[in-house]
Amino acid sequence: MLKTLILATLFMCSHTLATEWPIEFDSKTPLSGKIWDTQKRHFITPEQFTVSVLEQDWLFIGENHENKSHHEIETAIIKHFADEDQLGHVAFEMANQSQQTQLDQYLGYEFQPEDIGWTKGWPWDWYQAPVTAALSNAKRVLGTDLTRPQRMKAYLNERTPLPSGPYRDFMDHILFTSHCGKLPKSQLANMLRVQIARDKAMAKVIDNGSTDKVDIFIAGSMHARLDTGVPLYSSVKSTTLLLVAAGSETDPKAYFPKSYRAKPVADFILFTPEITPKDHCADFK
Repeated sequence: MLKTLILATLFMCSHTLATEWPIEFDSKTPLSGKIWDTQKRHFITPEQFTVSVLEQDWLFIGENHENKSHHEIETAIIKHFADEDQLGHVAFEMANQSQQTQLDQYLGYEFQPEDIGWTKGWPWDWYQAPVTAALSNAKRVLGTDLTRPQRMKAYLNERTPLPSGPYRDFMDHILFTSHCGKLPKSQLANMLRVQIARDKAMAKVIDNGSTDKVDIFIAGSMHARLDTGVPLYSSVKSTTLLLVAAGSETDPKAYFPKSYRAKPVADFILFTPEITPKDHCADFK
């Protein structure tokens, strides 16, 4: 009900919304900062995007973990909805469920990363800004991922059935290439079990964590995508925004992530400045 009232107010008082993101990209690439609607196949304004988000329960944001501008955008979006008194919960892939008590304890308080059990696998200088914005403004910050022992349990549980067909082939390829082609193919099934177990666990937290305002889930792109991630297992009404680095090419379709199906992998794509991706396989060449 409250979201409906907020949405009606926005239509009547559109001047209350910023006409552009509070991020000024230091980039000359032509698509930087633009938002592409994958269903309507045209660019939209931040105001139109915000209105679309308010029609859903959750906003899923898919990032490239190593892209600084993606963390800046996440922080800006959190603060934007907080400033408009529209922010509910903020959930992170980067926080596991065992951290929930600590996250609750430091909601609204100053903290150090060790206070909330932040793990070293997620560099704090990457996530300090969005996590701090969330703990300062959200109704609650949710840890969604499995712990390391839970992931190992999923890895070893070979009784867990796996899907077949195009999805299975696509995910096997993704997992194999993401491990630089060095992962024994006999382990692909185990790795996929972990991926699915994580997505199902995150979906369960999200399904049980909705508020009457805008709830936000921040995760790597594969976990946020409509074809591979949490949306496959979640029952909430959600919209997915992928953050995608773009270069000199002006055709948005040139940057669409590959998929095993024809449908878009996200509802919206926000293009960010081009970066030089780190070659994680360089040491194996």
